Amino acid sequence: MALSKVAQQLADEIRLQDWTDAHIRGDRAGHDRKRDSKSHPSDPVLNAEQTQSVRTNVMWVTAQVLGYNDPNFDVYEFAQACGVNILNSRGGKDGSIAAGLRTSYGRYCRPGTYEFDPLSEVVTTNTSDAYHSSASCPLFLSGYQNKPILKFCWGAVPDRWKPCQCIPSPQD
Repeated sequence: MALSKVAQQLADEIRLQDWTDAHIRGDRAGHDRKRDSKSHPSDPVLNAEQTQSVRTNVMWVTAQVLGYNDPNFDVYEFAQACGVNILNSRGGKDGSIAAGLRTSYGRYCRPGTYEFDPLSEVVTTNTSDAYHSSASCPLFLSGYQNKPILKFCWGAVPDRWKPCQCIPSPQD
């Protein structure tokens, strides 16, 4: 039986990663050393920092697929729900959380690849002078004035709007 679309994308993402830094043993979901009859007190365990690194890597590979599929996905909300610290030493959002994803101007690489899907539509507003690859483009968001979002088919945008730098050039 074929995998579902999301299951296949998660599998692609997991396959893409180099897990050589993971620990020595694979466990079932929900593993708890205190309840696992196969665990022994002498088994080597990850320290807190190593455990957090594994958790963060798993969060990133999962977030890559979720962000690709969900236009409303918020990586910081997801990371925090996963138990990953999202704050830097000054108390602001840690930029490394978003930097761990393969994105550009709000667009996510297709899971299991380093490639972006071709654009099929672009967005803008009547108050903007540019059109954008998505409403997640930081430049779109910085100028967004809560006006209705206009969508156009890729290649059919009226001349009134110029492409944002998030739009790939024809030679890309």
